[in-house]
Amino acid sequence: MLCPQVAIEQAKGAGHSTQDELQLLTAHGLLHLLGFDHAEPDEEREMFGLQRDILIGFAHSERRR
Repeated sequence: MLCPQVAIEQAKGAGHSTQDELQLLTAHGLLHLLGFDHAEPDEEREMFGLQRDILIGFAHSERRR
């Protein structure tokens, strides 16, 4: 679940749009549900790399609309 109010505040703090924050939270949460974690540096590199790839995919699909 995503809380829009939290996403709004986090987006403000990060300096990007609420839509960007919701996409980031979606990608991050899905990766956790798939068993990824970021407790260790190697896990963090893998998970955040996948997260970046997902967000790039989101951006590409938005441009095609």
